[in-house]
Amino acid sequence: MKTLLPILFLFLASLTATAQVDAKLNAGSAIFGGLGLAAEFPLGAQSAVSIGAGYSGLGISFDDKDEYSYRNLRLIPEYRYYFAPREGMDRFFVGGYGKLGRLTGIDRDTDERVTSGRAALGIMAGHKWVAPSGFVFELNAGLGRAVSFGGGDGEQALYQRAIGVLMATDVRLGILVGWRL
Repeated sequence: MKTLLPILFLFLASLTATAQVDAKLNAGSAIFGGLGLAAEFPLGAQSAVSIGAGYSGLGISFDDKDEYSYRNLRLIPEYRYYFAPREGMDRFFVGGYGKLGRLTGIDRDTDERVTSGRAALGIMAGHKWVAPSGFVFELNAGLGRAVSFGGGDGEQALYQRAIGVLMATDVRLGILVGWRL
């Protein structure tokens, strides 16, 4: 799993020999201690697909007594449709996305851990600016529905406390910077 992100990024970078590619880093995730990388590939004059991978960790407290920290490793495919692009894939877009991830919840008091899978589907919109030099800046937001599954025998109580309380709504916000290759 630790080598998945670098291998995926190298694979995506190797595809640049055949098409215009936007390689991006999610600066919004980086501000909050996460890491998000993505590569976007054109399908036609107004559509593109993107594949991203990310890692995040955060702490949440429920009812001032149960405190949990979470780690999430995820793969994020997207489809985008650009309205009136000027320089390839740029300007306003809408699309759909999916997320498939591995979520670990850790009880901060007892250090008990439970791991589950998480899947989400949603819609998104955003705007991308591309400078003549190739610098890319993008803002996007999305909303979707998520499900979590997992927790083995003996972990069901912890699963319900730590992961079952998470909302089934998937929210995504992106501030991405990168380079057009």
